[in-house]
Amino acid sequence: MKVDIFFTPYEVNEENFKNHVAVVVDVLRASTTICAALSAGAKEIIPAESTSAAIQLAGNLSRDAILLCGEREGKLVEGFDLGNSPLQYTPALVRDRTLIFGSTNGSPAIVKTRLARYTLICSLVNLDAVVQALSETDEPVVILCAGKIAQFAIEDAVCAGKVIHELQNRTGRDLELNDGASAALILFDRYRDLIPSVVMDSHHGRYLSEIGMQADLPFCSDLNRIPLLPVYHDGKITLSETKTLPAKDERDKLK
Repeated sequence: MKVDIFFTPYEVNEENFKNHVAVVVDVLRASTTICAALSAGAKEIIPAESTSAAIQLAGNLSRDAILLCGEREGKLVEGFDLGNSPLQYTPALVRDRTLIFGSTNGSPAIVKTRLARYTLICSLVNLDAVVQALSETDEPVVILCAGKIAQFAIEDAVCAGKVIHELQNRTGRDLELNDGASAALILFDRYRDLIPSVVMDSHHGRYLSEIGMQADLPFCSDLNRIPLLPVYHDGKITLSETKTLPAKDERDKLK
C-alpha cells in the first residue's frame, strides 16, 4: 500500500487525490468537531472552502433547515449558530440537523480532496476507526494535514504518524511511504507517550488557550473517544454505518 502525507494543503493539488482514498487530519479542531457533531446525531455536514463560502451556501438554503457553523481565527463568526468547539455540539442542538461548516483550516482542506474516491475525516478522537477502514483497502492513500494558516502543525503531523504506525502494526505489511509519511512516523515515535502535551503545547493549542478555548484541548487529545468513521463524498460528510469503505467497484458506481 502506498501512503503519502502532506503537512499543509499548499503542498498538494486536487489532481493528486484522483483514484486515491484521502484522509484529512485537523486535530485542532475541525476533524474533532465533525466527529463530535456526528456523534451527537447531526444528519450531515457540508464543508465550505471558507466562512464566507459557508455564508453564501447557507443563503441558498432554508435557514430553518440548517445550522451555520465554524470559525474565523478560532472564534465564533458573527451570525453563526455554532463555532468550532466540539463541546458545543450537543444532541439538543444538532440532532437530525444539516450543518454548513466553514473553518479557517479544516474545511478548505476537506473540500480540496473532492476528487478522491472517498475522504475519511481523522483526528485523535477517532483514529482507530480510520486505521481500521484503511487496513481493509489496497488503494493508495493520501493523508492531508490541515495545518494552521498554510503552516506546519505538529499535532496534525503526530496524529498522521500514529495512523501510519497503527496501520503497519494492524496489517503487517510494508507500506510505501513518501518523505512526509516517513517524517510523520519519526515524529510520532518521538512523542508517542506525550500526545496530550503535544496538543496542549502546540502553537495552535497555546493560541486556543489564550482566547479562552482551553477546555477543548483535553477533548481533542482524548484518543479514540469517538469510535466513528466520518466520510466525505459528493460534497457531504456522513457517518459510515459499517466503519468500512465500500468496495472499489461499488464506489465507482456512485461517481
